[in-house]
Amino acid sequence: MEKLFIVCTFDCSFEYYQETIEKFVKEYGDGVVIDYDLNKINDHKSHSFYNVTSLEAFIEILDTPFAKEWDKANNCKDIVYKLELVE
Repeated sequence: MEKLFIVCTFDCSFEYYQETIEKFVKEYGDGVVIDYDLNKINDHKSHSFYNVTSLEAFIEILDTPFAKEWDKANNCKDIVYKLELVE
């Protein structure tokens, strides 16, 4: 399992972004996204935490035509960080 932190900016409303993420995870994330927590920073920025089965599989779903088109239409930019436990 991989733990990710994502900083996302977008031009649409946060509510529309949140609805889209919920639909996107249901449609494309089955078997990849174990769980996620989406947090509103402001109307055009979010921070989220994801637990995924595979970083490579998650990157593939971010590269789908739907995701690319939605990102372009909403000026959505993601910065994805892989989190590792420091012991």
